[in-house]
Amino acid sequence: MALAPTFNSSPRIEVTEHNHDEITFVLKSCDLALANSFRRVMIAEVPTMAIDAVHIAKNTSVLHDEFLAHRLGLIPLTSEAADKFYYPRDCTLCEMGCDHCQVMLTLDVEGHTEEPTHVTTDDLISQAAGDFMAVKPISAREESNIRNPIVICKLAKGQRIQLTAFAKKGFGKEHAKWCPTAGIAFEYDPDNALRHTFFEVPSMWPKSEFSTLPEGEHEAEYDYKGKPSTYFMTVESTGALPAPLILFSALESLHEKLSNLVRVLDRMDRQESQAY
Repeated sequence: MALAPTFNSSPRIEVTEHNHDEITFVLKSCDLALANSFRRVMIAEVPTMAIDAVHIAKNTSVLHDEFLAHRLGLIPLTSEAADKFYYPRDCTLCEMGCDHCQVMLTLDVEGHTEEPTHVTTDDLISQAAGDFMAVKPISAREESNIRNPIVICKLAKGQRIQLTAFAKKGFGKEHAKWCPTAGIAFEYDPDNALRHTFFEVPSMWPKSEFSTLPEGEHEAEYDYKGKPSTYFMTVESTGALPAPLILFSALESLHEKLSNLVRVLDRMDRQESQAY
């Protein structure tokens, strides 16, 4: 049996502010389920590159191998080229990894002075060539005017770290290291008219920047028939992807998922009709 739509709307997005690391927009004319799905897709379904395997040849630092590998995995890598790579599980060109499903990075630092030697992301060197050179620590962006490398560890004189790391494609649903967002602000009832949140003393709560109430009023009248349809969202990137690209990639992923769902439901509908 065919499924009838429960509402007729045309969702649209209005971007109010954006830069490389943050984008603010208003999502209009859709229900709460779709808006929340979009938020979750931005967190969990947008692919990025992250270090997934580390081969440590020498480590005489104070950090255990596992601790060091975990820190490397959480370093954001530039991921604009992620769509050029296969997921490791989908790569048919190799069995143990190749240039089409991973990028190798090397690190070899030794302490030579009495002062602690800082091992940073500047010491993590990508061995890829061509367009794949885009996969490297975010602190190594050529276009960045601010040099702020991430400290991995500190070495005393005579201590050394020598390792090889492999960056692979993944998404946040698999592990947090692939999550492209540092945070997403999500607001749909700035005047609390729907009472989804109970304010015991409304005047004590900070007034939303999106509030339409006049000065001196802190909470709108309760609208028991109301449904949210406008959503104020701000997406902050980890640096792995530009914030606008996270938005576009999430829209593409959500569209693909909904299209697949429609195809499956249509096929089930045809099979049911043929059965009768």
